[in-house]
Amino acid sequence: MTKRLSADERRKQILRSAIHVFAEETYHGATTKRISEEAGITEALIYRYFGSKRKLFIEAIELTSQRLVKGLETMLDEMKDQPVEALTACFTFYVDYMEKHKDLAKMIFLVISELDEPDIREAYLPYQERVLKVIASTLEYWTQKGYLLETVESKTGSWLYYGTYLILALVKHSYGGVEIDANFAVEMAKPYFKPEVWKKFRAEYDAAHGA
Repeated sequence: MTKRLSADERRKQILRSAIHVFAEETYHGATTKRISEEAGITEALIYRYFGSKRKLFIEAIELTSQRLVKGLETMLDEMKDQPVEALTACFTFYVDYMEKHKDLAKMIFLVISELDEPDIREAYLPYQERVLKVIASTLEYWTQKGYLLETVESKTGSWLYYGTYLILALVKHSYGGVEIDANFAVEMAKPYFKPEVWKKFRAEYDAAHGA
């Protein structure tokens, strides 16, 4: 006998199916009929829970963005006194999330391609601003602690850090053309740290993790 899903479980099921279909067929190519088939439900249920394909797409953006932003905020806050640990944790989380959620990389570039649309900007950009804010705050803290070179400006640095996430998504989207390695992203930060500081924190991380 098929288990009856709660309203919350049903919404999540539809969202997972929608994300997969949007990632595979793009927003404009996807149909509510195809999404309903993927979810194993009637098309009418999509309209019952979300009202329209557009609202479903926007909620899919918000769900994905929220999970990624929350993970980043938590790790940078908990590990801000251990820069290498924090960087490794953040990028590893992102890489692992992409491995677990195979459609994420495609969804990222799909959303970017739709940013000319006001409702998509309204849904996505607040999460981007949260990411940039927490990164800038962390970089300012690291600068105050004397970890970073004085040439690193927090706003510019936050965009470079954020851009590294997009690079990892591009690597994933290239279907294995380049191995996805969080350590590659971590090492990209090395030139912005004072050499002696990086060496110290790198040694501490390697000792703690048996590297």
